[in-house]
Amino acid sequence: MLSHPPVQISDFAAHVSRLKANDAALFAVEYESIDPGGQFTWEASNLDANKPKNRYANVIAYDHSRVRLQQLDGHAPGSDYVNANYLDGYCRTNAYIATQVRDALITFLNKAKVQLYALCFRKLYTLVKGF
Repeated sequence: MLSHPPVQISDFAAHVSRLKANDAALFAVEYESIDPGGQFTWEASNLDANKPKNRYANVIAYDHSRVRLQQLDGHAPGSDYVNANYLDGYCRTNAYIATQVRDALITFLNKAKVQLYALCFRKLYTLVKGF
């Protein structure tokens, strides 16, 4: 991975212009230098019960950061799954949730509305309690 020194905000426009020159050749060099990090598992996304909940087969929820819904009594394996991952914010871990909106949520809503509502209320309660 290439070392990328910080770019001052006052120099940002010029920096981007330089990267865009020559058919964005330096953007490509910088992109290729990014270390992809660890290789993560996605076993929950790959379960047969969960595959229909994924909008796209190649966009999966990594096991280490996926949002886990509370599995309700009597529900089948995979009922704790939604294709969503926690993302860290600037100064806060798990500050955001990224998900495949629309189709995945519609499928999920039709199968487990109660769990989604429970997730939303728990997250809302946590946010309100934190203020």
